[in-house]
Amino acid sequence: MQTQTLKRIRLIINPVSGNDEPNLMKLPDIIAAMEAEGIRADIAFTDPDNSPALIALKAIEENYELVVVAGGDGTVGEVAKGLLRSPIPLGIIPIGTYNNIARSLSIPTDLVAACQVIAQGQIKSIDVGQANNEHYFFEAAGVGLDAALFPLGEEIKGGRWGQLLQAARLAIGYKPQRLRIEFDRPIAAARVPPLKRRFGRQKPLARRELRLSALLVVVANGAYYGTGFTVAPDAAIDDGLLTISIFRNFSKWELMRHFWAISKGQRHYSPKIETYRVAEVSFTSDVNIPVHIDGHPIGELPVTLKAVKDMLKVIVPKTTVILPISGT
Repeated sequence: MQTQTLKRIRLIINPVSGNDEPNLMKLPDIIAAMEAEGIRADIAFTDPDNSPALIALKAIEENYELVVVAGGDGTVGEVAKGLLRSPIPLGIIPIGTYNNIARSLSIPTDLVAACQVIAQGQIKSIDVGQANNEHYFFEAAGVGLDAALFPLGEEIKGGRWGQLLQAARLAIGYKPQRLRIEFDRPIAAARVPPLKRRFGRQKPLARRELRLSALLVVVANGAYYGTGFTVAPDAAIDDGLLTISIFRNFSKWELMRHFWAISKGQRHYSPKIETYRVAEVSFTSDVNIPVHIDGHPIGELPVTLKAVKDMLKVIVPKTTVILPISGT
């Protein structure tokens, strides 16, 4: 793709967010890096009356040929929602704290290198997760403990450190919850690694429903979510499938050790996790269990989650083949 030949490029940036300094302070460097690649863009700033998704939708109406977003996962995800099913590709300059979406797409977090990808990369269609045919997500959905903790985590991230104690109490007191999980295919086909068929067990292996107790279940579209957790190291964001990780027989200590091990992009993965890969999955329960998508609460069970294939066009490095991430 030769971005330089495109006549109309929209750059979307949230001027007030930023990990170490406001994004507005980074704008001169972003413009310089883009212009070094021959890319000139019309800049649009988000504000309460102009959400990232709304600006992206307007870019489609105004016949822009490319939309570039400079921001973290929140801004990137909102801009992407405005471009779903659109022929206009999305370029990403990841300047957030964790940049999970960019990392799942092998887009470098270095500003100059990211602009080089926009100028010289290739357009690829990727999947987007969907909850209850309504809410879209790019990283992961969660059922159970992490969904209960995420709202507190956001308050702590915003500086309300007093919520740390409440989060600790919630985590310690949270008990495994009974769930019914129904896959779009037999359990034997969904399991990773696949379950081998044994003589006399054909009928059980053909079942599509699990009934179990679990602390939490993570349903991943890409490899990373949250604060950079490598929650699904074998997930690919373009295979039409979601990767389901069930934390079934974990103690609280084992759960803490696991998430510490997969923090900061590490691949370490507990063998106690049950993993399944499906295009669609439904969760129900007789008790109230919270659900989140990309860290945003969307209520309680029941919920149906699915991967919608080829929903978004993005610019990725030319050599990128979106496969399981390498070990670290």
